Amino acid sequence: MRNIILLLSLTAVFLCSCSQSSNTSKSVKNQKNAAIIEKYYRYVVDSVRQQFVPDRRVNIFDVKIKNIDNQIYVKGVTTFAEAKTTLLNRMQAENKNIVDSVIVLPDKSLRDEIYGVVTLSVASMRTAGDYSAEMATQALLGMPVKILQNGGWLRVQTPDGYIGYTYAGNIKRMNKQQFNTWISAPKIIFTENYGFAYTEPNSSDVVSDLVAGNMLKLEDETEQYYKVSYPDGKIAYVDKKQSEKLDDWYLSINLTGDNIANYGKRFMGVPYLWGGTSAKSMDCSGFAKTVYFMHGVILQRDASQQYFTGQPVDISENYDNLQIGDLLFFGNKERERISHVAIYIGNKQFIHEATQVKIGSLDPLATNYDQFNTNRLVRASRIIGNVDTKGITTIKSNEFYQQQK
Repeated sequence: MRNIILLLSLTAVFLCSCSQSSNTSKSVKNQKNAAIIEKYYRYVVDSVRQQFVPDRRVNIFDVKIKNIDNQIYVKGVTTFAEAKTTLLNRMQAENKNIVDSVIVLPDKSLRDEIYGVVTLSVASMRTAGDYSAEMATQALLGMPVKILQNGGWLRVQTPDGYIGYTYAGNIKRMNKQQFNTWISAPKIIFTENYGFAYTEPNSSDVVSDLVAGNMLKLEDETEQYYKVSYPDGKIAYVDKKQSEKLDDWYLSINLTGDNIANYGKRFMGVPYLWGGTSAKSMDCSGFAKTVYFMHGVILQRDASQQYFTGQPVDISENYDNLQIGDLLFFGNKERERISHVAIYIGNKQFIHEATQVKIGSLDPLATNYDQFNTNRLVRASRIIGNVDTKGITTIKSNEFYQQQK
């Protein structure tokens, strides 16, 4: 009797052990299946991103997925409603149990205040909403932006299409009516490299600093000063010798190679700053952008974007086809990976921002021969004569500077 009881006890232990082993095996199998499913949906997210947002600098598709007990949670933001629809359709074809938390920008929390205008001379835009984040680009006083996401840091898009984060205090938020009132008002543009706006005519009390390209609303004028207002309502006075009425400035623009080259030389010695696009400091593409902006032209933000704009210039054998004002692109020749840009100024010379704005030469016999960049010259592109083609607009034709319907 005692042996039977012992046998039954051992059998029970064995069966219990087998059951636990089986449950453990099922648990491991379920975890592996969940990981496979999650990996598949991540592949779907990446493929949709590549389809709709190949360049994350100018559009957004920040979407993540999580598989919890075979329920797929989809969360994130995008500027493409079609991208969201495509993603959900592809995912639901495999699994109906999808929880959608993808927000199409602009965020609804902005309500009707999806327009904005920069309120300080130079506003830095970063890759994330934090002062420690890498600077991506800059926007100038009076520049219109589209607001995409709300918060202490606003996620905004500039007229060249670039997207980044800037501190909320740098932007005056507006609804459509307020924005249209601002954009249609007469303005002035600051034309000197640097300067100031003052509290009163002939006063030394400063309202703010100013840089080339800053735009302010024209309220009135005296013999020597323009009375102006900022997007946030501040009133100031700007010396007429350092500025022009915007409409008069537009009429005075003469987009020639010589004018581009001569204007570029005004920035000689200006220090390099990654992400910089102002007379205070700039990077290589920011330099090209600023020079052309002060001739009424908006270029793409980065050298690798500017590379795909304008008319290609054949430099396969020599530099005779180059014209003053052309953009020169440098980088990895084999991969055509662009990392630098300069402006051609004639006689095999170019002006560029590299530690500071300076002039280099493609000629080995020149005293300022730049062997490093000459050896990595990939391509040249002509902007003059190709304005209002892909990636190149005028300020007046750019949709950001027009009344919104």
